[in-house]
Amino acid sequence: MCCSQATGSCRSICEKISLVELAADIELRNHTITEVQKYCSSHLISFWECLTATFKDMSRGDPWSGRICCPLPHSESCRRACITATSSFDLTKGCRQSDEIAFFSCLERQEAGSDCCNNARTDDCQLACKDLFRRELAPTKLQRQKVKEYCENDNPRVTDCVKDLIKVTPVKNTHKHIHCCDKSNVIKCRESCKKVLSTRNTIQEIIDGLAQGGCGLPMPQEYFWQCFLKPDAAESLSNSVKVSRINRVGIDSAKWHCCHRANSPQCARLCSKTFTKFWSTSWDEFQHKCLSQITEESLRSCIDEVDEPCELGCDGLSFCTNFNNKPTELFRSCNTQADEAARNDVALWQTQNNISLAAGLTLPLKSISKCSQNIWKAVACTLQIKPCSRTSHANQICRDVCLDILSQCVDWTRVSPIHSPESICENISPEDPNDSCVRLQTYLNPSSYQSSRITGQVFSPCKGNPCEPHEVCTINRNCIHGISCKPYICQPGCKLGEVSQFMVPDGTYVWIPTPNSAEGCVRICKCNKNKIDECLRLLCFTLTSCLLGNTQELHGTVFNIECNKCSCYAGETICSKKQCESTSLSGKNTGYTTLPCNCPPHYVPVCGRNGVTYPSTCLAKCADLNDADIKYYPCQDPCKTNTCPVGQKCVPNPQICLTLMHKPCKQYECINGSSNCSHLPLDPVCDIDNNEYDNSCLLAHHNAKLAYRGPCLTKCKHRSQVCGINGKTYISECAAIADMVSVDYEGPCVAMGLLTNVKAKQCPGVKCPELQSPNCVGITPPGACCPMCGGALTLLYSRKQIDRAFFVIRNQTTKPLNLDSMLKALERQIQVGQCTLKGYLTVEMDIFIIVHSTERNPSEVQLEACIREAEKIASLINIQSPRIVSELSLSSLTAASIVHTQANSSVDVNLTSIKLSLAAVILLGIVQKICFT
Repeated sequence: MCCSQATGSCRSICEKISLVELAADIELRNHTITEVQKYCSSHLISFWECLTATFKDMSRGDPWSGRICCPLPHSESCRRACITATSSFDLTKGCRQSDEIAFFSCLERQEAGSDCCNNARTDDCQLACKDLFRRELAPTKLQRQKVKEYCENDNPRVTDCVKDLIKVTPVKNTHKHIHCCDKSNVIKCRESCKKVLSTRNTIQEIIDGLAQGGCGLPMPQEYFWQCFLKPDAAESLSNSVKVSRINRVGIDSAKWHCCHRANSPQCARLCSKTFTKFWSTSWDEFQHKCLSQITEESLRSCIDEVDEPCELGCDGLSFCTNFNNKPTELFRSCNTQADEAARNDVALWQTQNNISLAAGLTLPLKSISKCSQNIWKAVACTLQIKPCSRTSHANQICRDVCLDILSQCVDWTRVSPIHSPESICENISPEDPNDSCVRLQTYLNPSSYQSSRITGQVFSPCKGNPCEPHEVCTINRNCIHGISCKPYICQPGCKLGEVSQFMVPDGTYVWIPTPNSAEGCVRICKCNKNKIDECLRLLCFTLTSCLLGNTQELHGTVFNIECNKCSCYAGETICSKKQCESTSLSGKNTGYTTLPCNCPPHYVPVCGRNGVTYPSTCLAKCADLNDADIKYYPCQDPCKTNTCPVGQKCVPNPQICLTLMHKPCKQYECINGSSNCSHLPLDPVCDIDNNEYDNSCLLAHHNAKLAYRGPCLTKCKHRSQVCGINGKTYISECAAIADMVSVDYEGPCVAMGLLTNVKAKQCPGVKCPELQSPNCVGITPPGACCPMCGGALTLLYSRKQIDRAFFVIRNQTTKPLNLDSMLKALERQIQVGQCTLKGYLTVEMDIFIIVHSTERNPSEVQLEACIREAEKIASLINIQSPRIVSELSLSSLTAASIVHTQANSSVDVNLTSIKLSLAAVILLGIVQKICFT
């Protein structure tokens, strides 16, 4: 703007000025003013007034630590906002955090540096400290020496604050890795590699030197970096940041994810404090002020879900026998220990004559003849066995049940008139009659299922955790009855915190809170050999609301826009892309096709660069792909159109990428012919002759042709093409199942079905397989031709959340962010051995999930169990359970809708409203004594 008020050489020099660079460098700004004075006359009053005002606005933000980040934003509006900003609060109008991830990451680093460096007592220490945070690379030896020299003696708070940043790991015998240099295909990298290994002596310096020397950032899939990441090198790398386990993963990171569910700011702060670092000092206060309050039921229920998740089935109890034979209901603690505890509770109550609440109130009880012992047995068993509701998994006692029992069983003639059943129940049960809650009548009688009729039909191999304490149990779905194999697999795992009981399998990436950072900041870390490490850079984002015209939706809310289900996640409005039908003046709209963007129902499949086969070009473009992203034929063997370097062999590695930021969404891998396959991780693959190899390297070296990823399957056909419910043709039923996709019909894909919410055949020319049960609950998957039995869901997911994670881990691996990883992580939540989960990305831009029986001819109980498993997953997603949000592969899921046809359960229908509170059973503060005379 100022330059337009000058001419000639003055205007030329003015137009060369970069305000972004000047904002970040005061010395450059002063030098620029001197240069401009040489070319611009002082008589250009308007020009100089404009320039002076601009520099004055700019100088107001000089003390702001984030000014150094101003060159990073992509958008012009954000760069302009940064130039004159005095703090990050001034960026809200010009910058979108989800679009400027690198910029905001830089801001967080600078603000963290400012927090550390402002503790400095001397200018020299402050300058040395700030220098550490100016770049993303590890501090150089000179930078570390300066901090030690200027800060160690007189500025202990600074030294303590930056200790993790300046700590380094010496590497011994760097010559052992010289041979790795020759594995690079880049001449410059090979040369600099040998130089770096001979001159650098810490892991941080070596990695930075290689990255700057032409080798790029560490990429585990590249043979060059794999050589450095072998066990001996990895061992050194794992020790590079020697901080305590509590500082790294907190007391219980899984429960920390519940803290935003707190109803009050005080409980949110106490929750975060308790589960990051200060459990021993703040637990009692947190328990008293928060977990015992009815207003914090959502928070308490979320925390319960971590240690005692709701799982299907209850049997084998000798005291609480009315809880037996309930294979399709949810319980938190159906085991012999809880059964015995309930027996002891009732025995204790029978020897006492009052009940004491946590608040110090003692209520005298009537004689047993006036209050049925069966009720107290149901109370004790419900308290210990902990049934869950299907929808919310929360636990509260119904208000009318509370009033009824207190009125009948408490001797109110001996109670102070300031108390009443109403005043007590007000504190331990929900007021809203629409809230689901426990009704003890459900457990006053035996189950309607007969034990002989359901024995062995439904079982949970991992119930009770048959594995070692440091292992995670997963179901072995490839184990056939009658064959000598275990129905479960024990994998090494990691606990998410010092006192956490929640574990994830080895290799899983998780979100870990950062105790000393700003609110909303987390790290992505990896479970590796029973410990959480390999934590990557800090990622911060705020859980802001979504603006919809003149209205606002809070973070975490689910709502509808016309016929589409939507959710709000951290300012991102996420909606399915259904085509809503509009009624014409003459009645039915004959132009309505049911397909997104009202695309015509033509079946001319194309392949998107995200790995998805779309039924038509119209539907691919409707999914936000452009012409350059589309290949005008179905997705096929990627090795036919891609070649590997000389000496390497192409092996297909298909994947569905859930964000278009994932470029390229690589569908193959190149196997080096000279690789030693025995040193590579176990990652089984199966060839077209049904031979299994430990990894794709061995398959390539045997010149075998890949059939599918994963171990060779035994419960399916490995010959003859099939069409998957995702519209993709697979070489066999086994190949579809390995890709987490159910079979639609036999033979190649030839048509697409219209979108419907009913269970009916959609393609006239296709022969559909028979349903597992003619009257089963189920649906026809979107775009598929044939109906299926099972529990079905559609899931919304945040693409921006995936983008955030992609930005952080893209230089290591992107596998945790693809659809296959998401589906496999979801299937781990299923505990019934006779059920399996399959899914795909639909043309409506949501994810379709179906949980169906693995049996060829499933029983009614088995079919219902799978439906309940699907509903359980929907609940976990909708309540944002820590079991979902802790794991990177699942953390983008924001909402789930049940889309199968509802069934009339043959079990007690009252269970749909079960909610019981451990802190709120009956008179439920914390029950200390109950007695009868």
